[in-house]
Amino acid sequence: MRGAFITLVVATALASLSAIPANAFCMFGCDPTAEQARQIFENLLKERFDKPGKILEFKETMREALEMHATGEKGFEIFFNARVEFPEGANLDCKPDDAGTFPEGCSSGKHYVTAPRGVDPKGKQYVPPGATVTFDEEYRFYADPKGWKGPDGNVYSQ
Repeated sequence: MRGAFITLVVATALASLSAIPANAFCMFGCDPTAEQARQIFENLLKERFDKPGKILEFKETMREALEMHATGEKGFEIFFNARVEFPEGANLDCKPDDAGTFPEGCSSGKHYVTAPRGVDPKGKQYVPPGATVTFDEEYRFYADPKGWKGPDGNVYSQ
């Protein structure tokens, strides 16, 4: 009889949890999503390249929670691969001359990024018309009272 009562209590508790919307649990700290990383990627593509690109593929490859020991700040990284087609090309003013020399302020680097750091190519990157560019990146999010602050400066929450 006691076992039946415990089963009834557990079943009732589980049934009541299913009535709560999934995002209600986020007040306890949900992780950033691949969809949010893709939104950031779209935002940063528009900043980094002067012509529109069409995202052919966006795939999360890894995710990792972080804690900065010195400050106690919480962070989160999402690693991803993406392929983007540029039908019109991009940053055409950075096209190298016949000798292969790039104009000043343009990068000759072939590692394309949307959120550059110190080691990534500095300057705009030329993309020939019709080219498909592969991105292999990671975005770091920082905990914010309203959600997670992404590398585009926006705060994302569920």
